[in-house]
Amino acid sequence: MSNVQIKIDNDANILKYITLIRKFNSALPIQTIKNNIKNGHYVVSHDLYAYNVVDELLEIDHTARFRQLLADLKAAEATLHIYCDDELITLQYLDNLIVSMHETDKALQQEMDRFLGEE
Repeated sequence: MSNVQIKIDNDANILKYITLIRKFNSALPIQTIKNNIKNGHYVVSHDLYAYNVVDELLEIDHTARFRQLLADLKAAEATLHIYCDDELITLQYLDNLIVSMHETDKALQQEMDRFLGEE
């Protein structure tokens, strides 16, 4: 499992950050987001390998949405601290992890297609 979590430094733009996070996940209470930012706790988390059949059928890519959230937060001048399985990582490392994950999925799909074509 690759659970990615972010912390955000508390600064004058906290309302912008809350708005962006609520756009990503409207189920997170505003007060919880605010308290987590102020107390230096994880604000948002995402499992890179979470799978949902309905999301696949609807072609919803939650990892792409999560990555867009990070880009939006950076554009809003948020200071992000990104953790993967509780280890501090860089945004570049996360991007490489996502690319690797997609390449592995693609290779597995090609292998399954090849295997099924031989039967």
